[in-house]
Amino acid sequence: MTIAELHKIPLQALPKDVFSLPADAFVDAWAAAFNLAETDLSADERHDLAQAIRNGTNRMKVIDALRSAAPETTGKIGDFSAQVIRRPADQFALIESFARFAPDSDVAFLRYSFSKILGREPSDKERLAFEFDLRRGTTTREEVIKMIVGIARRDGRVSLWDTLAETGEAQAMQDDSSAARTMPAGLSYDLNGQETLIFVREVPGSGWMIGPDLLRQPVNVVDNGWKVSSGWLLVGPKRGFQAGPWRIQIDLVQELNAKLAIQLVANSGLDILQEVTIAGSFTGNLSTEIRAEHRFVELRVKVIDTGSETSWVRLRDISMVREVQS
Repeated sequence: MTIAELHKIPLQALPKDVFSLPADAFVDAWAAAFNLAETDLSADERHDLAQAIRNGTNRMKVIDALRSAAPETTGKIGDFSAQVIRRPADQFALIESFARFAPDSDVAFLRYSFSKILGREPSDKERLAFEFDLRRGTTTREEVIKMIVGIARRDGRVSLWDTLAETGEAQAMQDDSSAARTMPAGLSYDLNGQETLIFVREVPGSGWMIGPDLLRQPVNVVDNGWKVSSGWLLVGPKRGFQAGPWRIQIDLVQELNAKLAIQLVANSGLDILQEVTIAGSFTGNLSTEIRAEHRFVELRVKVIDTGSETSWVRLRDISMVREVQS
């Protein structure tokens, strides 16, 4: 988006000095301008976008990310450059982003990593053990980050790590359940020689197959479909996909005036890989290209508010297939 394009968007009143506001106030001001409620943009997502600004992300890119979540957004916004190096630090830990923090202070590094991944300070014993091993050189910062992610997972938090490495380190991730490139059981398998990721698929006579590690609305079955409310319907899984061309397969039935927004994003929503709004029933494929720098990829399915308190949709198939390149 450019400054000129902002004038094409109907907005609520914005402060005249909006681009001079601190990061949090800037995000809140634009969220209000796009009529984003808490169901459209959570507090954690607002924090991520504000942190991205502090880490150097162009504010216009943040406006694009906010606009994409707006209820009024119906068209594709355009191409987004990758923000993997500057993605917000959170429980989805990019090794290189954490390891480079405070290179001269292991204590500051530990406090920062625990705060972002676990949401707390390290205990005295945790700090003492990690600092001692780092000082002796018996462990590395990269290994410490993985261990902190492991602590988060044992505490019941959703946490994963990834790396920019393409060889060696990446190969070692395959058997580590805390690594973002290890797909959870049941989500990734081969179908006719192609890698297929099932998000939702109707199984005749049995119900629905729903992929693990997905946030979703409760399944309320009515008339062989789901009774749903406006807002996010499915979100996930924030994993590392194989680079290359992919197809998003969609087969759904809904009322003629009902709308679903389908969005494929990476790096906390700063990179939008595919986006479309579906009105009424639909079956077809969306093509997208996943690059090596696209980390923590997630598919978002959103029920657009059309004035009805609840909507009905029958999701027969939402999946992704990696295209075999000849």
